[in-house]
Amino acid sequence: MQPSFINFMTGIIDYAGLFPPAGLDIATTLANYADYMDGESGWILGRCILPADQLHQVGLHPGFGYSVIVSSELPEEELEQLSIFSKEHRRVEIVETRLPDTIDSLEACSDHLLHLKAKLNRAELQNVRIFLETGNLVATAILASSLAAFNAQREGGKIISGAGCKLRCGGQAKEAFPTVAQVAEVIVICRRQDIPIKFTAGIHHPLRHFSSDLHVMQHGFINIFAAALLSWACNLSIEQIAACLDDESAQNFHFAKTGFSWKGHFISTGEIKRLRRRKVISFGSCSFSEPVAGLRSLYLLDNSGD
Repeated sequence: MQPSFINFMTGIIDYAGLFPPAGLDIATTLANYADYMDGESGWILGRCILPADQLHQVGLHPGFGYSVIVSSELPEEELEQLSIFSKEHRRVEIVETRLPDTIDSLEACSDHLLHLKAKLNRAELQNVRIFLETGNLVATAILASSLAAFNAQREGGKIISGAGCKLRCGGQAKEAFPTVAQVAEVIVICRRQDIPIKFTAGIHHPLRHFSSDLHVMQHGFINIFAAALLSWACNLSIEQIAACLDDESAQNFHFAKTGFSWKGHFISTGEIKRLRRRKVISFGSCSFSEPVAGLRSLYLLDNSGD
């Protein structure tokens, strides 16, 4: 494997087996996560995604890293479970939530971020990253501006090490899939505000393709991460980002020793590693085996299996 591919894919999949369409129980989800970690493709695995209201069912698993999904207002029952969970030395790396639909101004968004920080402080969390999703592009633009100010002023203190946007790229219905233009616009918003981005849902395959089950074009995770990484590294236009997201040809995506390229746009191996760590984080997927199988079908991974 090329060094650029290793840096591109390391820790890229946050496993969300508990969520639809997989919908596994928590014991199976945790057992799968452990098996995947120990497999030969375990280096591709990121965190285990769990909802806050089920943390009480999780035992101690040394070496596990978690992303915890909380409700918008982080109610007391979730806060209590999160507090107990973190105090028992589990490694909570990320907290994910949704911006309330009622928030429609920079001031309200900033107040909400400080509200979340105060609650996470009560749970005695430290050095976590928080990612928020919204329901539309207008709200995302407002959120991004607030997140940029929050990060620049280091308002997270010792509790929140950084805050970013979470983009939902699909679901169980055709309507849940954003268009290429919408994904491109969110990537541009995050780049311009210099805030991290995380993705979730509907991204089980490496390249953009048509789903006969849902009768919709589904986004590919190589497309999305290539577009986002090259956007930061090469200052791509929104049209170029959209073209990268829309590209179904594996021949246009090149992993080499010194870096990755798509249609003449190049990012070095070292820059991939830096941006993956700081800006273009990961994607949540209820399947780990399906994305890995997709990479094997493109001969980007060995076909020996895990």
